[in-house]
Amino acid sequence: MRLRQFYAVLPSDDFDVAIAAFIATCKTKNLSPETVEGYQKRLRVFAKFASLRNETPSTFTRQTVVDFVNFLLQKVKPTTINGYLRTLSVFNTFLISEGYRDDHPVKSVPKLREPQLYPRTLSDEQIIALFNQPKIKTFMGLRDIAMMTLMLDSGLRVSEVCGLTIKDVDLSQGLILVRYGKGRKERVVPIGEGTLMTLRRYMDVRLSKPIQTDKLFVTVYGEPMTPRRVHHRISYYAKQAKIEGVRVSPHTLRFTFVRKWLQSGGDSIVLQRILGHSSPIMTSYYAQLFASDLKEAHKKHSPIDNIMPLLKLPRRRIY
Repeated sequence: MRLRQFYAVLPSDDFDVAIAAFIATCKTKNLSPETVEGYQKRLRVFAKFASLRNETPSTFTRQTVVDFVNFLLQKVKPTTINGYLRTLSVFNTFLISEGYRDDHPVKSVPKLREPQLYPRTLSDEQIIALFNQPKIKTFMGLRDIAMMTLMLDSGLRVSEVCGLTIKDVDLSQGLILVRYGKGRKERVVPIGEGTLMTLRRYMDVRLSKPIQTDKLFVTVYGEPMTPRRVHHRISYYAKQAKIEGVRVSPHTLRFTFVRKWLQSGGDSIVLQRILGHSSPIMTSYYAQLFASDLKEAHKKHSPIDNIMPLLKLPRRRIY
């Protein structure tokens, strides 16, 4: 059944109505709150731009989108603009599916070329300096070291860490059930012995407090930790540790986990499952980014080099 019969003003004629209908549909698909919020923010920016040109959801053209891209180029990076284009493409597909237009002008607008930036990660010395900052004799410090250890040991996203509940942690098996990843998919992530001991100590204190929420990580006031608060805590410790040359954030810990996993020869398929990627594309991308690290790891673990003195291999000619 089409949605048009429920609106006094059709989504085809009004961006506010169209965006509201689109967001409602996204929520029925159980998309993550972060994804829905991102869609809404980007569409509102486009709606304001298009409305100034007297365009509606059913009339905006390819030229409108191209002009919008040129407008954004003055303000944001290509990576951000491509995010807008992806949102507009999904929105355009929605309009077609609901019968509000029959063409897809966004599809013909090419994505911008994005610079391949090497993600900054932490060295072992920086990790030690960072992790030595929390005062673990306090609840706040114990909570922070537990969060940081978990993120570095598992590569969890900050939103996933904040979404964990007490029941999601299986201390007996050393496993974490992640329920709040992209697309609301569930996955089980293993943790190491050090992280397990840190979490066990934190949870002993956490469970002894009269806290109402079932969220695993909470503030000193018993409120669930938010991604912004986690960012703030990690940034604070990075400044205390005087770490330079890298912006330390939850994502930095995730990238550091990926680099160290690949560098030590970890399986890329297992890595894909741990990170919660639905396809190997991002995992392959990470492998390309950390190619120099993989080369160094290969030098240490090459099966041929390790037994080369025992093999009758061609020797290098000197003439």
